[in-house]
Amino acid sequence: MKSRLGYKGYVIEARLSELKDVFSAEFSIEEHDGSGVTETQFYLPDTFPTRDSAFEAAIKAGRQKIDMGFLRGSAVVSG
Repeated sequence: MKSRLGYKGYVIEARLSELKDVFSAEFSIEEHDGSGVTETQFYLPDTFPTRDSAFEAAIKAGRQKIDMGFLRGSAVVSG
């Protein structure tokens, strides 16, 4: 399951995985420019009780990364 949201010129894509009774979440931030797309992936270490709470956490974390700045083109654990 995934959801995409534009934010301050970037695209945040939140992705979920359903585990036994909880959800895990990860997200990527896409930066589009004349030479293509740079995607940076982040993984949330927590699990979430509902699909909605997992999506909300991933989108919130994506917005925070954009607001604070991040290393582009890498994959990191966020949390």
